[in-house]
Amino acid sequence: MSEALRGFFLIFIFALIMNIQFNLDADKTATRQIKNSLELAVHDASLAVDENQLGKGFIVFDQGQAEIYFKDSLMFHLDLDSELVPNNDSFYEHPFELKLLQFVDDKTEDPNNPGQTITFPYIYTDSLYDIVEVLYGPSVIAVIETTSPRYFSGDGITIRQAAVYEYFN
Repeated sequence: MSEALRGFFLIFIFALIMNIQFNLDADKTATRQIKNSLELAVHDASLAVDENQLGKGFIVFDQGQAEIYFKDSLMFHLDLDSELVPNNDSFYEHPFELKLLQFVDDKTEDPNNPGQTITFPYIYTDSLYDIVEVLYGPSVIAVIETTSPRYFSGDGITIRQAAVYEYFN
C-alpha cells in the first residue's frame, strides 16, 4: 500500500512539475516571438518615408503609411486580426495592445527647444516604459503588450516588449 501511495504521490509531483514547465516554456516562446515580430514590424514601419523629403536629403516618415506597415507586419507574424486580437488558430489567446508607436525623424521638433528640430545623436527617453536610447538617426520606437498564453491552468504573465529601428546618419 505504501508503494502505491508513493507512486501516486510521485505521479502527482511529476504532473505539477510538467504543468509549470509547459507554462514557463509558453512564456519563453511567446516573449521571443513577440520580440522578433516587433523588430520586424518597426523595420517595416521605417520603410514608409516621404519621397519628396528624401529627395531633399531628409528622412521624414509618412506616419499614416508607417502605421499601416507596422500593423500589417504584426498581423502577419503573430497571426492577429486588424484589431490586434489573435485569430482562432493563433498561439496567443489575449489581445495585443500597442502602447507606443513613436516616430523621430529629421523634422521632429525638439521638446527641449520648441520651434527647433532635433539633432542627432539624440537621447530619446520615455520614463513610462523605461526607455533610454541614443538615436543616431531617424527612428521608429514601439512598445506592445499582451498576456502570455497558457497550456494548462494558471494566469499568464504580462509580456511587454519594446523595439527601436533607426537609420544611421
